[in-house]
Amino acid sequence: MFIGVFTPNSMGVPKMEWARVKNRFREKGYKPRLKECRHDYWRVQLARDKRFKYHCPACRTPRLRIKRTRFAHARDEPFGLRTRVEITYPAVTAYCPICEMHMTLRPLMIHPTAQATRRYMAFISSMCQDQPAQAVADKFGHSATTVCEWDKHVLQSTLPPPNLNRLRVLLVDEKAVRRRHRYVTVVMNGETRELLFMQEGKKKDTLLAFINRLKTRQKASIQAVGMDRAGAYLAAVREGLPHAAVVFDKFHIIQNLNRALHEVRCDEYQKALKSKSSVAHLIKGQRFNLYRLAENRTEAQSLRLRELLDANQNLSTAHLLAEQLRLLWEYQHRGYAERYLREWVLWVEESQLVPMIRFARGLWRDREHILSYIRYGITTGPLEALNGTIERILRRACGMRDLEYLYLKIRQESVK
Repeated sequence: MFIGVFTPNSMGVPKMEWARVKNRFREKGYKPRLKECRHDYWRVQLARDKRFKYHCPACRTPRLRIKRTRFAHARDEPFGLRTRVEITYPAVTAYCPICEMHMTLRPLMIHPTAQATRRYMAFISSMCQDQPAQAVADKFGHSATTVCEWDKHVLQSTLPPPNLNRLRVLLVDEKAVRRRHRYVTVVMNGETRELLFMQEGKKKDTLLAFINRLKTRQKASIQAVGMDRAGAYLAAVREGLPHAAVVFDKFHIIQNLNRALHEVRCDEYQKALKSKSSVAHLIKGQRFNLYRLAENRTEAQSLRLRELLDANQNLSTAHLLAEQLRLLWEYQHRGYAERYLREWVLWVEESQLVPMIRFARGLWRDREHILSYIRYGITTGPLEALNGTIERILRRACGMRDLEYLYLKIRQESVK
């Protein structure tokens, strides 16, 4: 057991520990005094040092008229075994004759609008990064609303503003954050993966609100914008960034391809049911097996797929066309890639599969933006990963109504 030298005003606290406490609460114009001490609770009083005069925080004049002095309380960050630390300090109401305004003077470590020190609010904010606000509130005896307000304030004051200089690649996507398909538009720096913008809505004006915020030099540095095949975002980029290349994300295109493949499968299943063919039981349950890459299938899955493709010619053709389209993004030269895409579209036309034909015609119409991948090689994969982070934040918070707070939480994850 540690035996230290005790001081009369430290209530039995070892001298070395009390010296650390004094340094912790030291502030110009105040003297820390320990008023109450238990194994897990400390109450420290900041007494006014009369050697220092009060000054107006605006004009720094000492000619203040003191109207009233009262003692207020604030919560401070725990340290050591002291899980609860409170500070008592004099809150002075004064009038400045030069500024002609009333003010409340308190120690700088105390936040003016919260009954807490600034470092305690930062501590609560750090706890909210990995835990739900309600769990942090229950642990430290606050309401969840108070914890969220403190966390939001700390993030607003500590997070750096978005770096909009020297942008070369932008990634744009929408994300559902509320019920009934309430979407937000998310913009990310494709190179640093920093969240730059988030606003409710997924229309043209939503993305233009971000583009119009950029300066002329910042717009000129943008070379490419990656997105899905949403027409609203495409129109916004053409209007706000006419010089930038648009790159349609290949994973979204594969997703559209899988949807066409699924329509072919459903049509073949309905035909098999009407004709009471034994092929129906082979088609049923094979949706994701048709999507899966060959290297990702197990031996049993490969065997079932082989039986299905041998039994149904249309599904075999559609599956073969889907496999051939994946080779498009392996080309290194745009001209060769465009020629391959033209041949693939002709193959689809010859197959007479309506869903695949409709999909192929859309690809040929958007070939300029699809083949831009050959030059820039960008996808919205980092943005999809950020969407997973958004999902975790929303799930942990059981939903979030304040979109500004949600933006700060997402940005915190993107810049850490």
